[in-house]
Amino acid sequence: MATSRPPYTARIEYKPSVHLEVWLPSASSAGPVSVVAWTHGGGFFDGAAGDCSDANLLPTLERGWAFVSLEYRLAPQVKLDQVLEDVTEAYKFIQHGRLDKALGGGKVDGAKLIVSGSSAGGALCLVAGYKLSPPPLAVLAYYPVANLLHPSYAAPVTFPYQIDYSEVERFLSPSAAIVSHAPAEVNFATMDAQNRTRACFWTIQEGRVAELAIGTTDAKVLSNFVAKTWVGKATPPTVLVHGTVDLMVPIETSIELLEVLKSEGVESLLIKAEGENHGFDLVPGVLADPRKRAWVDAANDFVAKYL
Repeated sequence: MATSRPPYTARIEYKPSVHLEVWLPSASSAGPVSVVAWTHGGGFFDGAAGDCSDANLLPTLERGWAFVSLEYRLAPQVKLDQVLEDVTEAYKFIQHGRLDKALGGGKVDGAKLIVSGSSAGGALCLVAGYKLSPPPLAVLAYYPVANLLHPSYAAPVTFPYQIDYSEVERFLSPSAAIVSHAPAEVNFATMDAQNRTRACFWTIQEGRVAELAIGTTDAKVLSNFVAKTWVGKATPPTVLVHGTVDLMVPIETSIELLEVLKSEGVESLLIKAEGENHGFDLVPGVLADPRKRAWVDAANDFVAKYL
């Protein structure tokens, strides 16, 4: 398998000023190929298509699938319902053949769609994927923000350093420019963050993620952005990967979602990354570590059953 990230095949505008990036597998892969549509994390406040980890990207290409990383307008200049609109539009852009047309035809099969994402992007792929019609073939979410009603999202979080609002005000002002491309600036080994990523960390530090991303803390409104709200008998197969010592998104939220999925008879799996914190797949060396690589392979084995 490749050990370094190849350049993307194409960067494509799927709606005005909002893009996705596409990596196609090697030329030896017979097309049109299946598609994994990845949604980046960043607390809904920062991120870009290139923020996918090598642990997400490279094993996907190795299996002969296309990897599509989505961008979306970022909160708080837009609210979460608008973010979900962007993600849904991207999924339909793929499903309805417009991505394949943009790539020249015969490259990807939009009907063979897996939706995926991490953290906030995990929440987006779960909610948008569960509501999508026709549904994706499966959903893969790494440490997803699956339940914004969980008390942890309204509780302050202590980082190794204190972030003052004055440092990040320019990114969180409602009057600031709307952006959809803000590459993460964080070292997950130390949790040190800068610029818009630091602004995201401030919202977590203060327990104000839902308030600023949605515009309210009303439980009835927040429930629309909670994955289990949308679970039913027709929910697509779902695999969750979550670190057991995640300090940002407690693994209990994935355990809770798994129980709801199982109660509805949905094929589902929770892979527990023992001893790992939030963003563990973004720390260099994951694919060279047999224990961590096994978690990635198990998740991909799960979704491969439905392609």
